[in-house]
Order: sequence, then structure tokens, then C-alpha cells
Amino acid sequence: MHDLSKLQLGDSYATLAKAILAQCNKQFAVTTFERGEVLLQQGQKQQFGYLVLDGVLAAFHNSDSGEKKCKEFYFKDEFVLLFGNWLTKTPALYQIKVIKSARLIAVPLTKIAQPDWYELKLQLVSQQLLFKEAKEAFLLLNTPEQRYRYLLAQKPHWLAQLTLTEVAMYIGVSPISLSRIRKRLNLS
Repeated sequence: MHDLSKLQLGDSYATLAKAILAQCNKQFAVTTFERGEVLLQQGQKQQFGYLVLDGVLAAFHNSDSGEKKCKEFYFKDEFVLLFGNWLTKTPALYQIKVIKSARLIAVPLTKIAQPDWYELKLQLVSQQLLFKEAKEAFLLLNTPEQRYRYLLAQKPHWLAQLTLTEVAMYIGVSPISLSRIRKRLNLS
């Protein structure tokens, strides 16, 4: 397993989440969403970024043939935003969906574009770049078994909140392949 200690996968946003909360200055309400609710349809333009206070969200791509692929899962203290689509002002390539009942703060993207958000916007983009580099290394430099072992060791709270099918999507294998990995590790 390659060392990802300097490039953490997800949920290393606690400090940034506090800064976002402070910047929101109680001007945006906390809203609860139930499992299965869609916050952004694939193909629509984003209007909000979401700060996750509790729960789990996902970004899925649904192909024309009905295949579902997972771009990302978002957990507590993460800011949910499709950065590429946001920066290029293009329609969403993914659907943002609630996977586990969630409490969120919806931040209008027009607000993030304002000058008083500049420093925070820069932090968001920097954090996202580090996260994407970590995920790229995670997926490209490790076998599926190494990826699963990493999640077992470093992200057990992720595994506790996701189904095995969702975990398989995240590490880039079929549910059957994940079952075989779990069997080899005496986990099934």
C-alpha cells in the first residue's frame, strides 16, 4: 500500500468546515434530507454547495445504458460541490443524492463568488486538489485488496455507513470481487 498519510482521502475537512460555518454567519438554514433524496440531477446546473453536518451524500453518474458509477461519497464536515462543473459553469456530470439521512447547509454558489468568500474559495479549491490527488493515487497505485485494506484501517466509519455495493463502487470493483476480497480477509 502506498503511503497516503500526506494526501488524505476525504473527511480531513474539519478545519475548513468550521471556516465555512463561520463565513455562513447563520445566514443559511440547516435542513434535514432523507435517504434517497436527490439534491442535484445529472445534467442540471449547480446552484448550491452543501456542507455536511451529519449523514452521507454521493455523486453518481448514470449512463444511458443504466450503469451507475460513483464519483465520490461525502461525509460529515465535507463540502459537496462538483468542482469541475462549478469552475466551468457547465451542467452537472453527476447526480448528488442523499445516501444516509443528512443535515446540511446549502450555500448558494453566487455567495461563494463574492469577494468576501475569496480566501475560503481558495481554501476549498486547494483542499479539493489535494483530495483528488490522494484519490488518484489510491486508485492507480494500489490493488483493489489494498484499497479495501486501507478503508478498513483508515476509514472504518465510512465502511460502517456504506453498503458493500457502495464500497465496491468506490474502490472500483464489482460487488462479487469485493466479496472475494472479504472472503480472503476472513470478513464474510
